[in-house]
Amino acid sequence: MLKKIIILCILITTVFLSGCGPQQVDGNKDGSAYAVITDDLGRTVTLAEKPQRVVVLSSSLMNFADAVDGNLVGRVAVKSADAVVPERYKAVPEVGPVYNVSMEAALDLNPDLVIASKSQHGELVALFEQNDIPVIVLSSKTYADVKRNMEIFGKVYGKADMAKAHMDLMDAEISAIKARVPQEGKKIVIIHATPSQVSVEMPNSIAGSCAELLGFTNVAAAGEVKTDAAQVPYSMERLAEADPDVIFITTMGRKEKIEKIMKETFENSPAWSVLSAVRAGRVYTLPENLFLLNPGLHYPQSVSYMAKLVYPESGL
Repeated sequence: MLKKIIILCILITTVFLSGCGPQQVDGNKDGSAYAVITDDLGRTVTLAEKPQRVVVLSSSLMNFADAVDGNLVGRVAVKSADAVVPERYKAVPEVGPVYNVSMEAALDLNPDLVIASKSQHGELVALFEQNDIPVIVLSSKTYADVKRNMEIFGKVYGKADMAKAHMDLMDAEISAIKARVPQEGKKIVIIHATPSQVSVEMPNSIAGSCAELLGFTNVAAAGEVKTDAAQVPYSMERLAEADPDVIFITTMGRKEKIEKIMKETFENSPAWSVLSAVRAGRVYTLPENLFLLNPGLHYPQSVSYMAKLVYPESGL
């Protein structure tokens, strides 16, 4: 309830102030573009006029449009039980699942802007551009990504002030969480487990970004060559040498099956059983909806969830 009251106050103030200043309109009086945006592929995307027929190809990105009351003419189909379609978009035509977007369905909607995911739709950019449809390609992993995406959607829909209100609220919530936990640089590792392999997550993953915000030291990133990958292979020898205080686990697949596999691994493998985190019982599984699907404006909830696991005494 308090959060709703705070954001309502911010938005009311924003609307009042925006009424006193110049409004963003379709194009500029001097004939310049409505908006010029640099996306996460480093491309400069020029929007001559305010888009009226927007298609969004990612469920995570769709929530940013909803946050600024943006209309869509097409959206990705949502299959995951952990992803929720905003009420305003439930009747919007689908263009296929995120990993198998139908170009035919998307083009049939005659969009004047497509907003796509960097990790999933890079190969579609040229196809849309061949049809004279501008495409903005965005990443959705870190907190910095979330704030940047919010800013871009504010520009697209002419709702920069509303976008800023959301960003200000997130910043305030995360600052409040950080103020309630010790800044002692706990050593952590984030293991990404699937039924077929185990890797570790870097700071540019969702969980990695949350850990960084909380001041934790991600041992997998220490001395690592800078990489754009969210997950990388990691040797057991290096993990044993780093000996993290806390182990987080993210999973894709059946959570119960993977947790069983990891438990058996910890109990039966001497290499794992000697780790301080395992011996102290400080091994925690992170939920998919907050740490694999981008939480968007709920990023503070992800940060709070991780903080509570490590510091239950914080009262978060």
